[in-house]
Order: sequence, then structure tokens, then C-alpha cells
Amino acid sequence: MSNLNRLLHLLAAFLSLGAAFAILLHVGLPERADYRYFRSGKDAAGAPEIGSRAPPFTLPTAYFAPRALEEARGSATIINFWATWCRPCRREMLELQTLYEHRAGKLRILAINLGESAETARRWVERLGLTYDALLDIDGGVWQRYQVRGLPTTYLLDANHRIRRVYYGPVRYEQLREALMSLDSEA
Repeated sequence: MSNLNRLLHLLAAFLSLGAAFAILLHVGLPERADYRYFRSGKDAAGAPEIGSRAPPFTLPTAYFAPRALEEARGSATIINFWATWCRPCRREMLELQTLYEHRAGKLRILAINLGESAETARRWVERLGLTYDALLDIDGGVWQRYQVRGLPTTYLLDANHRIRRVYYGPVRYEQLREALMSLDSEA
């Protein structure tokens, strides 16, 4: 009788999984909420979407001088979320540096470190020879405002700070160069 009980339990488990799968196929996965605006405060909505204005922020750099997103208005801007423990961030940041050098004066890069000390971020910036702004989001406030779910995450903004593209995971030089050329041709 124990073999029969096991078989019945196994059959019930398979039927439950099959029913769950059938429901999932019928209903589908949940869609990401459509937030096309930014609200500040306790009732702040989810991640900003493509086409929406980038949420504003002011953060200290690894050298303590504050930088605001608003300072970058008038030029294309890349916001890159990173951390020193993120392996893909290293290669990506070097490619961002190359892009920054090739577009001198036409591009702002605001690389936002999540939760690490100024000293840790500063050593990383110096080791990689980065010359664009490395910002510190020590309390994770900007990270939460942008609803970043993994590193690296990169936002491409036009000159009016409208989000044009979002890259989840490492982004390559060529991808960004082509996207920036597209922005240039629209201007």
C-alpha cells in the first residue's frame, strides 16, 4: 500500500504542476508596471521608463564634491550603476572611459556606486584611470529611485534628460556609440 500512496502523491504533484503551468500559459507573466512619470516621497512609483524624464539626484563624488544630474543638462548623459565587486562592471567602465574620451565635451557619464565607501570607490577609479564622474550612493536612495535590480545597469539620456535606452547587464562601447549617433542625428 505504501507504493500506491507514493504513486498517488506523485500523480497529485504532477497534476498540480500541470495545472499551475496551464494557468501561467493562459494568464501570462505579469507585465512591468507602466510608470511614465516620477513622484518623490513615500509613495514614489517604480522604475522610470523609456521616454520619461530621469529622476533628479545630487550625490557626492568619490572625492566628495557634489554632482547633480541637472548639471549635465544640454548634453547626452549616461547613468551607470556599479560596484567594485561587480566583475562585468570593470570591463564596462573601461569601455565607458573610451567612449567618454572619444566624445569629449559632448557626453556626461555619471557612474553611481552603490553603498561602498569613498575610499573603496576612489581606489577603483584611480586603478582604472577613470576621468568621468564616479558618484556615491551610500544609502541606496538613487538606486531605489531608479529601481535597479542588478549590476551593471545603464541609462542613456538625451540632452533633455529623457530616458532613451536602458541596458541591463554589461553594455559594450559599440552599442552606446551607435545609440549616441542616433541621438546626434535626431538633434
